[in-house]
Amino acid sequence: MTRITEDYILALSAILESAYMVNKIAVSNYNAKEESEMLINSIYITDTNLASKVYYDNQKLLNGFKLLKNILRGKNDISLINIQKYALSIILIQKNINKIIDLRNLIRKKIDNYQENSIMATNLDDIIAYSETIYTEHIGIIRPRIVISGKKEYLEKNSSLIRALLLSGVRASFLWSEHGGSKWQLMYKRKEILNKCDSLFI
Repeated sequence: MTRITEDYILALSAILESAYMVNKIAVSNYNAKEESEMLINSIYITDTNLASKVYYDNQKLLNGFKLLKNILRGKNDISLINIQKYALSIILIQKNINKIIDLRNLIRKKIDNYQENSIMATNLDDIIAYSETIYTEHIGIIRPRIVISGKKEYLEKNSSLIRALLLSGVRASFLWSEHGGSKWQLMYKRKEILNKCDSLFI
């Protein structure tokens, strides 16, 4: 039986945080690059499965954490529709990657190569560009694709960051799965997950 832990909640919050940031920059002229740095960097932290280590500043998951509590409490806010859709699509993509062992290994190799060749470059633009390449070449081809709704000018302006954030969401979904996460729990374990949320000071 899956135990709802802090790592479980942090990873789930990170999925929603990624979806939240994607939605925000798709519909508004919001500069989310620096705010997204921890999520992007999380893609390349592969030496631990502890969400508390991967997401070293959990205050930067606050939007996702608040969204999680609102969803669990059954708030039917229209603004949540796209974010929930993106989050569920991210989880589905992660499950589909898991079914294709060669693809998962290829993505991991791409991530490892970046770490080895650049010693984790500190230039955020470079990390975003490399993450976009991984997403475009290896994840964007998976069906069903994630279709992002928004204004054309913002979608074009933020296309690289959107793809990098989607990849960070997939990373969070893998981490959530490692801690026992599954979609059915969001329906049948709502109270237990919410109780754990209420016990955390994030």
